[in-house]
Amino acid sequence: MILSALLIFTAAREICARQLDSTVRNALDAKLSEYFAAIEREGADVQKGECDFLIDTCKDSLMRQHVALSIYDHYVSSKVMGAEAVAIHVFDKWFATGKVKMRNDSEMMAARVFAEFNRMSLIGEDAPELTLSDPEGNLVSLFGDEKSGRYSILYFYDSSCATCKLQTILLRNLLQDEDFPVDLYAVYAADNMDDWKAYVDAQLTIESGNVNIFHLWDPDISSDFQRKYGVVMTPRLFLIGPAGRIIGRSLDAQALSQMLHMIFDEVELEYGSDESVALYDGLFAGPAPSRDDVVAVSDYIMSSTLEKGDTVMFRQMTGDLLYYLMLQKGEGFKEGMDELINEQILRQPSVWKSKDDSLKVIGMAEMYHDLLSKSTPGKLVPDIRLPGVLLSKGKEKSGEFKLRKLRGKENYIMFVTDGCHVCAAEKAEARTMTAEDRKVRILMINVDGVLSSDPGLASRMFDSFDLSVLPFIMQTDRKGHILRRYITFVN
Repeated sequence: MILSALLIFTAAREICARQLDSTVRNALDAKLSEYFAAIEREGADVQKGECDFLIDTCKDSLMRQHVALSIYDHYVSSKVMGAEAVAIHVFDKWFATGKVKMRNDSEMMAARVFAEFNRMSLIGEDAPELTLSDPEGNLVSLFGDEKSGRYSILYFYDSSCATCKLQTILLRNLLQDEDFPVDLYAVYAADNMDDWKAYVDAQLTIESGNVNIFHLWDPDISSDFQRKYGVVMTPRLFLIGPAGRIIGRSLDAQALSQMLHMIFDEVELEYGSDESVALYDGLFAGPAPSRDDVVAVSDYIMSSTLEKGDTVMFRQMTGDLLYYLMLQKGEGFKEGMDELINEQILRQPSVWKSKDDSLKVIGMAEMYHDLLSKSTPGKLVPDIRLPGVLLSKGKEKSGEFKLRKLRGKENYIMFVTDGCHVCAAEKAEARTMTAEDRKVRILMINVDGVLSSDPGLASRMFDSFDLSVLPFIMQTDRKGHILRRYITFVN
């Protein structure tokens, strides 16, 4: 907590320890107002914890009720996006459980309805799935298992609503003029098809190369959209991220414009700084990381940035991670890098729209994707014959070998180059392994030798395997399937 908030919080706690009278009430209300303002920019989880602690501090029952109601009233009426989550938390923990009483039954009922109609569409939650109809009667499913990889705007409106008419014009002009790469789901909340079609034709036609607009309705309310998205009145406007999580709610066209500009305005980023290398060195310190370790870091970056609407920070941290992984060796780093490229970069085209980022990240990602997609685990090793040295049972045999026909119980194919001290260390360990374990067979292939003796075969070899960094070692089974790659013999 910031220092100013901490001081206010301490003062408020001291007041909470006293019994409630008019003087205490006035002093407490003043401190609570200061406290709310001081923590306004903190995350919802932080605010929930602080509010719980403050309520729990109150020993007098009347004082506790006053503090809990003051907190609830503040957050339920706040214009700050996301404040609803704190109000619902306070209701669930203190009022719904009976630990604190509401002023009367009608307020309790209103609070229960508010919680029920808002808890499913809070910031950070997965957008509730909807099945709606288009004007032709076709069913359209939104926010299910299939993700578009684009930002989505969900707009509930009524053609007879004056505020909706104004927001519709502003929304249409925004998307028409700015041409953001988004999907707009415009949901008519009433049940008059003629009015709906006339309104769409007159007010909600958008000609844009990047905006996809879908006109939908649910006259029978079979989708339960009112409860899922709190549509007790219109207009109701949400922004949903590429991963299907709600990142903006209770928006108007102006607030939506600000969020979209923050997301899509081009920012020139630089990647691979010394600071980022130090950060990831710290995260991956210790034993050699696994693929899952790298994926966990990548997923955390996405959940803490992109899914909360911070596209710039997502691009910065993901780009830094890509540049870091490009410099690393080992199975975990390489396989984790493959997952990062596929899931966080190539499947997020709308996020990496900047020309600058496309050159620095998309271009790099595509290049490494091509390398990493060669000879992947689970596939048969390429049907190719290469010259090499087979190590088995402490003996060495030179010749040409068909890579799919290594019939040992534990087979390894190792690509090396001359003058490489790492390759020399791996070759020495390979000889030790085959001498000590009779079931291990290791085929060593000198890349330099293939290049000098048969350029055509060398070209096929490079097309089949990622030989951008040597040594490259892979394991195959007796049927020629690839089990692992980017492995090392040297601990």
